[in-house]
Amino acid sequence: MNLREAISRTAALAIVAIIVIAVVVGVAVYLTTLPAPTPTPTPTPTPTPTPPPKPALHTQVLYLIVDDEMTRISLYKAGVADIAAVTPARWKDVNLTPVDGHKLLLIIDKEKPRLTIQYVLLNTMREPFNIPEVRQALAYAVPYGTILDQIFGGLYTSLYTIVPKGMFGYTEYGIIKYEFNEAKAREIIGKLKEQGFDPGKYSITVIYNLGNTARAQIAALLQNFWTRLGFKVFVEVYSWPEFLDRVDHFNYDVSLIGWIPDYLDPDNYLMPFVWGGAEFTELKYYKDVAPADVGRYVSKVERAIETEKFIVVVGPKGTGATYTGPTGKPLIVVSYVLDEEKTAKNWEEPVAFVTIGAAGWKDVPVSALVKLSRMVLDPEVREAIINAAVIVFNNEAVMILLGQAVTGRNYGSWVQNMYYPLSAFARYDLVWETPDAPVGDTGVLGIKNDPQTMVIATFGWPDTFDPAKSYESFGWEIFWQIYSKPVTYRYEEIEPEPEIAVAWAFSEDATELYFVIRGGVVAYDPWNDKTYPIDATDVLFSCWRIVRLNLPGSAAWMFSDFIDMDASTVLTEEEFKQELAKGLTAVYRGKEKVVKSLDELLNFFGYKGPTAGVVKFKLYFPYPPILHIFTTAIASVIPMEYALGDKYEAALAESNYGKNPSAWAKYVIPGEEDPSYRLLKDKPVSTGPYYVADYREGSYILLKLNKYYWNATLWEQLYGYKP
Repeated sequence: MNLREAISRTAALAIVAIIVIAVVVGVAVYLTTLPAPTPTPTPTPTPTPTPPPKPALHTQVLYLIVDDEMTRISLYKAGVADIAAVTPARWKDVNLTPVDGHKLLLIIDKEKPRLTIQYVLLNTMREPFNIPEVRQALAYAVPYGTILDQIFGGLYTSLYTIVPKGMFGYTEYGIIKYEFNEAKAREIIGKLKEQGFDPGKYSITVIYNLGNTARAQIAALLQNFWTRLGFKVFVEVYSWPEFLDRVDHFNYDVSLIGWIPDYLDPDNYLMPFVWGGAEFTELKYYKDVAPADVGRYVSKVERAIETEKFIVVVGPKGTGATYTGPTGKPLIVVSYVLDEEKTAKNWEEPVAFVTIGAAGWKDVPVSALVKLSRMVLDPEVREAIINAAVIVFNNEAVMILLGQAVTGRNYGSWVQNMYYPLSAFARYDLVWETPDAPVGDTGVLGIKNDPQTMVIATFGWPDTFDPAKSYESFGWEIFWQIYSKPVTYRYEEIEPEPEIAVAWAFSEDATELYFVIRGGVVAYDPWNDKTYPIDATDVLFSCWRIVRLNLPGSAAWMFSDFIDMDASTVLTEEEFKQELAKGLTAVYRGKEKVVKSLDELLNFFGYKGPTAGVVKFKLYFPYPPILHIFTTAIASVIPMEYALGDKYEAALAESNYGKNPSAWAKYVIPGEEDPSYRLLKDKPVSTGPYYVADYREGSYILLKLNKYYWNATLWEQLYGYKP
């Protein structure tokens, strides 16, 4: 498989089942008797129509933090908010509410499934959740129909596997479809009681985040039905930051939470949830192995999982294993060598989503499947390996899946061009309002919700304003407004598009990724009303810093698992031209080309503007979804000078201007005491369309238009607006 096929497949297969249904309208032709022709009068000249006025640009975005849902809905109905977080169960009641000649639109589009999931997280490192039969009993004692129909209001559909429908690796083969079956749950608990298990010994506390009415209702249902199994069940609610901290550090029994994929690949479900924290010094697979030859590759068979097309056998590297499982399908044998030291370190002080899957499920052979699935380019083998991990995870009910989202459109009818990316967020400078949009007093800083102001009534609070730490949807939505990344998506498209990087190319073995950085970009520091020029060094530093800090609960793994940041480097254009002379592979919009000059590369991407150096990222192994990772919040570009302050010049010089990034370790320390983190967590800068102008925790966040935004000419095209 060539590089274009591998990279394009990650996008194409990611949404294979997400289909847009076209409606064909027939045209009826009526035959009539034509009247006799009449003389045609001299036509009157048609006056040139006056072009319609361009819409107004959102010059500010205001997030109103309102934890009480009825208050949010009241603001929505009064036209004070353009969008409001509404519990799905209330969508029917709020939909079509009239507002000053307009109406609220809360519409469910079941023909467009999304990749967001809702789930019940069981802490398998605590009793009794370490017992598979207990997890299965709890899974059968969940009233899914009530949750999907009444609480989620049809915005979610049934989900049984951790890789959702529409994503490459989705399977229904070998899957247990957990439906509400209280009798089955009681039967399982009854059998455990015969072995001495006593559910009355266990107190289970279900936690959820403040302001989430749907999760409050689900928690009450779980408390009711699980109590009927004999457990003592309690419910606790926490603010969003405290809730996340408890989940990150496994300080809970059961938590209610959701997941939006960071990028479009099944790896972004397997690693955060299925991976058991195990690390390996070697992972290999062997295709079409005869049953009698399994012992040539593994010392014992730990798992034998039948998938739709293959039987996947997993065990430690060695010889002597005897395979006695099914033989009706070809065998794929997976061998591994466990890195015991690194695994023990991951397990010593585990952090959910980072050093181990969110449920804390320490299954080594399944972890081997998860890790190997990232490296396999053969789609048939990769699919079988993913399927095998998914099947085991499902069969052992490691977590309880509540549903997969469908598209829900929620905004006032005066809001125009609202869109819903699969793994990102709408940018509010690309959304506008009709001139007669409702105007209402927000009660914050004297701001009125007029057509130039986007107001979102929501709940919760970002974990921090630093992309190095935040790993939750609210923070990432803010980052989508205030930062630019090397790569982005256009609207609801799924193909990577240039942003801070204007072009990219891969080495022949796909282990080196080169980004040509856009010239003329500056970052804006609103706290000191200052700008900083952005070049290739800032891009590398921004990404390197994520890995160096390695903050608990962060998404640092998305870089550290694939990229050797210390081996990455900044190149001048002259140095890059020497690399290009050997031939590099450019991949863009489904096309692939070997380029040997900078002009050829830039022409391939259709770019003619200035550039600001080149970053070479060194990958540990070829990873086709790598471009998609550079669309996420962790790739947000910040100015190195702002982050390091008066240490900037020394750090720049010691790294030889980014050629030796490991020299920066002297200036950035791991953990939350690092000065750059302590600065950025409260005072973010901007390389995007907006900047954080003001905020009060638990009350509001105000974003204002960044007049220094590198793509401000877009606003002139759309709105006739010049900053």
